[in-house]
Amino acid sequence: MSLTPSSRVVPVVFIPAGELRTVKARRALPESVPYADAVTNTARAALLVEAITRRPQLLLTATEDFLHQQYRRSVMPRTLALVDELRSAGVPAVVSGAGPTVLALADASSADALVEQTGRLPRGWRVEKLPVDTEGVQVLPL
Repeated sequence: MSLTPSSRVVPVVFIPAGELRTVKARRALPESVPYADAVTNTARAALLVEAITRRPQLLLTATEDFLHQQYRRSVMPRTLALVDELRSAGVPAVVSGAGPTVLALADASSADALVEQTGRLPRGWRVEKLPVDTEGVQVLPL
């Protein structure tokens, strides 16, 4: 079964000048997380599919994280400050992977305005709108 992302969802990435080694980001995580947080994140992952494909108005809720972002605040404070700022403005935003890049799933009508806010970012950050890959993984001939 194939699912098509809503044309109303536009990925926007905020990329800091500095890097964060994945090993360091992973060390910030606890050995275990509360059961309720794990259950909530699992439910949010399922909701995310619905939000990306058919109901973008659910993206803010669907992208709320309980498993890793709060624990990584000490190793990427500027990244999580940006996530907090975007989310408080109603923009669904998360730490992308292990960080420190931030991924926002903007509404198509406001994506350009979000990209133009680069002047408000800390020095060295850049912003890019990304296309959505609807092809997925492809095996290329040798």
